[in-house]
Amino acid sequence: MSKIKEYTIESYLKQIDKFGLKKTWDIILKYKLAQNNDIALLDVKNFGELYEIGLAHINKIDKKEHGKYYTPDDVALVMAQWFRELKGINIADVACGCGNLILKYLEILDDKERTKLLNGKIYLYDEDEVALKICKYSIAIKYGIKYLKKINCIKSDFLNKTICLPNNTKVISNPPYYKISIIKKTWESSRIIEQSKELYSAFMEKILKQSSASVVITPYSFLGADKFYYLRLLMNNYNGFIVSFDNVPGNIFNGRKHGIFNSNSTNSVRASITVVENKKDVKGFMISPLIRFKTDERQQILNCNILYSLINKKYQIIDEDNKNYYKCFKDLEKVYEATQNNSENKLKSFLNGKNNGLFLCVPTTGRYFMVASKRNLNRDGKRIFYINNKKYYDYIYCLLNSSFSYFYWRLYDGGINFPLSIIENLPFFYNKLSSNSKTKIHRIAREMMSKESEYLIYKMNAKKLQENIKFPKYYRDTINSIFLNDLGLSDNPKIFDEVHSSATFEYEEFGRENE
Repeated sequence: MSKIKEYTIESYLKQIDKFGLKKTWDIILKYKLAQNNDIALLDVKNFGELYEIGLAHINKIDKKEHGKYYTPDDVALVMAQWFRELKGINIADVACGCGNLILKYLEILDDKERTKLLNGKIYLYDEDEVALKICKYSIAIKYGIKYLKKINCIKSDFLNKTICLPNNTKVISNPPYYKISIIKKTWESSRIIEQSKELYSAFMEKILKQSSASVVITPYSFLGADKFYYLRLLMNNYNGFIVSFDNVPGNIFNGRKHGIFNSNSTNSVRASITVVENKKDVKGFMISPLIRFKTDERQQILNCNILYSLINKKYQIIDEDNKNYYKCFKDLEKVYEATQNNSENKLKSFLNGKNNGLFLCVPTTGRYFMVASKRNLNRDGKRIFYINNKKYYDYIYCLLNSSFSYFYWRLYDGGINFPLSIIENLPFFYNKLSSNSKTKIHRIAREMMSKESEYLIYKMNAKKLQENIKFPKYYRDTINSIFLNDLGLSDNPKIFDEVHSSATFEYEEFGRENE
């Protein structure tokens, strides 16, 4: 390799074709360990990217099916900074891959802290022998060959019951994300694995039980999906905080162009970072709202202090009455509590499923607001709800077109579709409305119904125009003010602007398309 004047991606791929991926990396690492720094491409910071390109070259499908997501540098830095504050004599990177997380962590330490860890207190876990070696050698290349034999590498399935973390070890991890088809006999059986059938939740369970503290990035689905209920119950025994991110308009795993990653970022996983602090005399987790950020906000939002400032500081405990974490904006906690405390029913009590002619049409997808119409919209994704009592028809119409319905979805879901369970379980607080407010609701509902055709919009999807309605913001704000006032809250409708916004630092005016 020293004789190559110019080493390029093409050279790298030809080398893989000739020697195979494992031997190619043996050559590269031996070359770099000798402190050869004349090839720019072979900088340690490029190793993770190069390895993914190599994996894609030899077996793109295998990489995708094993759900391995490279942790971007800016995300790794946030995780490393939080990790530094946690207790633990030893450190472990579980599912370390090529080591972006552990390398970022070592990078932010001072020389004394780093030297102490490098002398036998670093533990790396991964099934991938080549990635594990790249991680180990990257540390030695950056900080000294003398540490090569002092880094503990465990090539194994982390879930194997024979694998145990050392005592007093804190963990940083980006575990693999994929469904479990077969529960291995070598794993410790648990309700969490059996219920969720998701590998990342199994990793979270073992990390929670065996570590002194941890920082883990995973999909956000464990916050609310039914199949993760036992994981959430387990988390009651620990404490910390969780920040979760939407994937529109910007997303955490953006910018990957190789391997399973490409420039199409719209289908990225919605991720969350769980920080398990394990403080004394505290139980439960503080949860952030589902954070949306524009691409040009990324640098600003991926800051530990900014992210922590967005977290609702109420520790949530899971039980039979509160089975899911809710992702609430700090400023809207009182709105959440008011709807919970003042609702005698759920919307499902007023839906009967029978065609009685008294229906509302609700599109199943929506990015920035929810809509209900008296008109049966010409579109593929929709639900028809039949109202079982005419008395509540106008109220339900306004409820679904208000921020309260969309807010509830953001609290408990926030994905692509509006799940039926979310709509059915909307808090129903008709009993709190004054007679005057009920009259206003009737009037505004009838006005909106009469103008539905004026506000029709169309969007091409799957080569078909999908019909929807985009009401002016005025209607939503008017309904919000009525509801807020009768719930004993400030009637300023702008309190909901952050819920509908696509930006974190500047709330955009309502008025974008619904899909």
